[in-house]
Amino acid sequence: MSTPKHDIIDDYLLDINIPRDGNIPLEVYIAFPKSLTDKEERERIRKEWIYGNDKQVVAMDLMFKDEMSAIFRPTGILIDWRGMTISVYTPSQLQIIIPNQQLEALGNSTEERVQNLNDYLYVKFRKRERALVADLVIPLRGKVEEGIAKEILNNTNYTTLEVILMGLGYKPHPAVKRLFTPRIISWFKGFDGKPLHVAQFTLPETAKTSFGLRCETLFNWKYIPEPPTLARLILDARQGILGEVFLRNGIVFDEFDKWDLGSPDRRYTFDSILTGMEQGKWERGVSALGVRVPDVPRLIPLVFFGNLGDFAKVYGVTKYCVRAWFTQIFTARFQHDVSALADRIAVIDACFKRIPIMDYLTYKVLPDSVIRGIVKVLQEDVKPCNVSNLKGRLKRHADNLYAVMSTFTKVTPELVDSIVSGTFEWDKIIEQLPQQKEEKLPERR
Repeated sequence: MSTPKHDIIDDYLLDINIPRDGNIPLEVYIAFPKSLTDKEERERIRKEWIYGNDKQVVAMDLMFKDEMSAIFRPTGILIDWRGMTISVYTPSQLQIIIPNQQLEALGNSTEERVQNLNDYLYVKFRKRERALVADLVIPLRGKVEEGIAKEILNNTNYTTLEVILMGLGYKPHPAVKRLFTPRIISWFKGFDGKPLHVAQFTLPETAKTSFGLRCETLFNWKYIPEPPTLARLILDARQGILGEVFLRNGIVFDEFDKWDLGSPDRRYTFDSILTGMEQGKWERGVSALGVRVPDVPRLIPLVFFGNLGDFAKVYGVTKYCVRAWFTQIFTARFQHDVSALADRIAVIDACFKRIPIMDYLTYKVLPDSVIRGIVKVLQEDVKPCNVSNLKGRLKRHADNLYAVMSTFTKVTPELVDSIVSGTFEWDKIIEQLPQQKEEKLPERR
């Protein structure tokens, strides 16, 4: 059997087939590459991540310890200009005060400090009377290895799309390309600076959760597997804490097919999402503490994941148009017109093929810093164009999508128009896969 030819990407792939427990997502270890090879480092990351993310464990240990350290992404930031203090809230529901002198370590400008506070932090803190105060704050915002990215892209024998898929830990098989191309599109902005929102509906076990979690560590996104509330999304009015859209650079909403708009609060949240997607304006009333949301646009990409459900009922029954199906299915389900949502989404995809993603795992990934570098290099190649024959918002989506997809795969204006309008059947680009025989258990006699 011949050995595969060495490629430059092989020099940078990390082996992630490591022993670990189920408490820590694998994506956390990938974000800290040393933990993949160093057992002691892996145990340290595990302990500090649990303190930052597990309420029960950290609360128990705080009874016996005066000093602790944790790794986490803040779920909220409270700036009290009257008291001259900043507090961060951890996923394990701790409130940690960051003294003014510690803010200097977070950057040289306010913008840089805010960006670092919104991403992963290492915080060493201690108990002081009834408060927790930080003694050391180290920002862990991910690096961008642009040089290595260019080296790989310029010297590899793989296509750019295949490099990205291998970087995520998958074989560059046509089935994987079909599944992940719509998702990868959401990582880029169009030439007009606006994000490309994506919706994808699949059968179970297609790595939707895994993709969402990887986006968290790659690009400081947020994976939300349940219908969002205004408090979580925009502003917690009781505590005056800004929500996810002001802390994260993108959001993956999973289980969209399980949303409902049966209450006024849910409908108001839905309408707020529509405004945010188009204008970058995320509105909510003044909080009990007098806090308002920042009056600055926050245009961030949104990805909507769900299972096929009702899509399977119309597949093959009516003419293929997944955009029309989306509007019809969810307008009926929500009892609320969703055409405005459909118009704001650049790509709506329904994958009817069963793709067992576990069969395509390689257990080797590129470091997060290199994938960020690849995305940055490609983003710089996104150029203005005017090629679409569609009208209105769909034309804007198609022109932006053509500019983006041209950087990592071969496309034509006609193909992109069919993708945006919803008439392109992604499943048809998959080569005919051999059918696996189902193994039946022996019958009990």
